[in-house]
Amino acid sequence: MILGAGLAGLTAGRVLSRAQIPYVILEANERVGGLCRSETVDGFIFDYTGHLLHLREGESRDLLLSLAGENLAEHQRKASVYIMGTFVPYPIQAHFGKLPAHMAARCMDDLIKASADKISREMLFPDWARAQFGSTLAGIFMIPYNRKLFIHPLDEMETSWTSWSVPRPTLREIRLIAAGGKAPSFGYNATFFYPRSGGIEVLPQMLARGQEKRIRTGAPVRKVDAFKKTVRTEGGEEIPFRYLVNTMPLPDFIGLCDGLDPGLADAGHGFRHSSVLGVCLGLDGPLLRDEHWIYFPGPDLPFYRVGFPSNFSRDAAPAGCGSLYAEASHIPGKLPDADFLVEAVMRSLKENGIIGDGTKIAARLDLTIPCAYVFHDLYRAVNLELVLEGLRKVGILSVGRYGAWEYSGMQEAVEGGLAAAREVLS
Repeated sequence: MILGAGLAGLTAGRVLSRAQIPYVILEANERVGGLCRSETVDGFIFDYTGHLLHLREGESRDLLLSLAGENLAEHQRKASVYIMGTFVPYPIQAHFGKLPAHMAARCMDDLIKASADKISREMLFPDWARAQFGSTLAGIFMIPYNRKLFIHPLDEMETSWTSWSVPRPTLREIRLIAAGGKAPSFGYNATFFYPRSGGIEVLPQMLARGQEKRIRTGAPVRKVDAFKKTVRTEGGEEIPFRYLVNTMPLPDFIGLCDGLDPGLADAGHGFRHSSVLGVCLGLDGPLLRDEHWIYFPGPDLPFYRVGFPSNFSRDAAPAGCGSLYAEASHIPGKLPDADFLVEAVMRSLKENGIIGDGTKIAARLDLTIPCAYVFHDLYRAVNLELVLEGLRKVGILSVGRYGAWEYSGMQEAVEGGLAAAREVLS
């Protein structure tokens, strides 16, 4: 039994199908994809906000590239940070020389001093950011941006998730950047792949091919009995299983489970996350900048990032038009005002020369993502493995970005599905 037809669930199903193991995938939505879906509105294709495919070498990369074929285009990252009234190329720690001269000098001094600091695994995020990048960069970007992204207090956040997502220049690179030399192209997102046509949903559609008879969409799960090994759907059907692969958000899944050890069930309820409101806008004119996305760390604006799908793919918008999405994190259950967010986005982008003064909205789609970013707090650090191992002991593997309760990307979701299926087979 596989719960969820996102990238992790579909990958697991693909492996089981090839091994001729009987399985079924239950998906609450009416089509596959999870959050890796796309919607078309008046000729504009919008994803569930930012979904770009960053690929490292390995089996999962080979699988995705073989499935997508010529429809995947590779891009060199073009991204900026809007800070102090200017656009600084991203990552800012590799381009701090583009800041005003006095601020660039402070960044360099801080980075050189920080290079000698010892980083401890016990550090919480604000102290880690200052030790890693110096007080200046931490104060103008690292701390305010992540505060907007994760919402919860950063002094309750540990830093295990930063090892792959927040790179730091070497001492030699720092001096090269300060002297005006070419900055290194580093970071997990220095390049990315994106479909030439169809939006990001083409990935789960391709993974689903050949599994259609095993996938049941429009089938929300209402109860899982870990002792009796049954799943009950919203329609009242009770389905037995031998092994279960879960890709639902871990706290939601725990909340549906009967038959778990009480301590395990209690531990699963303490995990935290942030939600996201994404407003997707189709414009009646072109974009005036070529970035793929721009970060907005300042507290004066309600959104933390704006991305531009029409700069990823010509298919994303009609000829002569541009498109964008803006993301605002919020505490779960406290949805921000979407109209206010749209007004702030349009005003800011016009003031900063990203879209023309006369540009109007030709299409709009508001997307709510109740579970968006896992919060890596100390509670999670202590309890996550206990919960995952406790589930494993009763034949339940919880994988994927939300099933494994981690901050990760699409490739990691595919890898989670591969690993889960192979564990079942073994």
